[in-house]
Amino acid sequence: MSRERMPGAFNAWVIATVGSDLGAGILAFALAWIASGYGPAAASVVLTATVAPSVVFGLIGGAAADRFGPRRVMVVCTTGLMMVSAILAVVVTFGGITPTVLMVAAATIGTISAFHRPAVGVFPRLFVSDRALGTAMARVGMASQIAGTVAPPLGGMLIGLLALNGVAWIDVAGCLGMVVALLVIHPPLEFSPAPEAMTFRGIIDGVVTARHTGGIPALLLSVGIVAGAVIPSLILGIPLAARERGWSAAEAGLIEAGWIAGGLVAGAWFSWRGTATRTWRPMAAGPVVVAGGLVGLALSPTWGWALVSTSIIGMGVVIFTAHVFPTYVLFAPAAMLSRFQSLLILVQRAPQLVINPLLGVFIGIAATGPVLIAAAAVAISAAVVVVSNTTLRAFNSTPDVAGSSGDGNTID
Repeated sequence: MSRERMPGAFNAWVIATVGSDLGAGILAFALAWIASGYGPAAASVVLTATVAPSVVFGLIGGAAADRFGPRRVMVVCTTGLMMVSAILAVVVTFGGITPTVLMVAAATIGTISAFHRPAVGVFPRLFVSDRALGTAMARVGMASQIAGTVAPPLGGMLIGLLALNGVAWIDVAGCLGMVVALLVIHPPLEFSPAPEAMTFRGIIDGVVTARHTGGIPALLLSVGIVAGAVIPSLILGIPLAARERGWSAAEAGLIEAGWIAGGLVAGAWFSWRGTATRTWRPMAAGPVVVAGGLVGLALSPTWGWALVSTSIIGMGVVIFTAHVFPTYVLFAPAAMLSRFQSLLILVQRAPQLVINPLLGVFIGIAATGPVLIAAAAVAISAAVVVVSNTTLRAFNSTPDVAGSSGDGNTID
């Protein structure tokens, strides 16, 4: 594990990330909770509206960061997210809440995030050397996990106290803090723009290169499987399960925070001790742990048991991602890192376009429990993909590459 000291500008950005992610997480929980009150179909439509833009615009977002630089893209996107939250607050205050308002807000946030996430994922490379990159990614991941742990239960309380418009203003404050931080700090390493990145050929070259880079297709497939099984099950399944079983919004928030808290514990361990050098083993073990947690959540009779189950899911996710993401970065060509990052985000989001609508329908027919058990079976197949890939089994990471578990660098 690298002992290289992190630049002060990087630490300032990490601190700003806590505030920005906290506001975004509170707003995301509020949107999901309110949408679930209109029924499973409405909840799945709102969640799909958040995800679809990442699939449609994700590759262009990665190309934009390679062309203009991650810092510039992050400033523009964060300003855009701030404006969306402010407009949402005003619309709700004077016009009230409707499913259409929720869907438009979710789709707009998702569109901006399609350009924002690839830039966030590669920004640490402008602050540290390659040998310290894993540690830097781990610190960003810890910041996001801390915010993610606090956001759902806090959102569950605030939605009752401040309503959706008040929650939206909290997100405005978080975005404002991030914009100020990005304008003040200057990464010590120079960004080398790729003028061809924004061309059609440049985007296609990124996809073709990824297809022919050893280990990358298997990593992308395994991430897509875990994301397709875990993300919809938790984001949509938890509030719907809470309503089925009579749990309150605050309890649902605690349950959702459980998977992030479990990931925080695992992420802290990997940040301190480093990751396994034979990365394929924890890559295969993580989805199995996730599957066990999903089964536990499906069978939970009380919200306390559900909290334990989601904590196990969070640990399994980070066991998986803490080894997948640094390995993915090491395999990716430096000149195409943002485009590779956009592919990583794309495979996390694309399965949700299919899973989210089906999940809403299946939960309406068979309740939440059976659907979560089916998701557990899907998660296990990711372990099969990893174990069957010879490149991943042969790969040895260096002890200097620490784990990563952050958004843009976590399953979202």
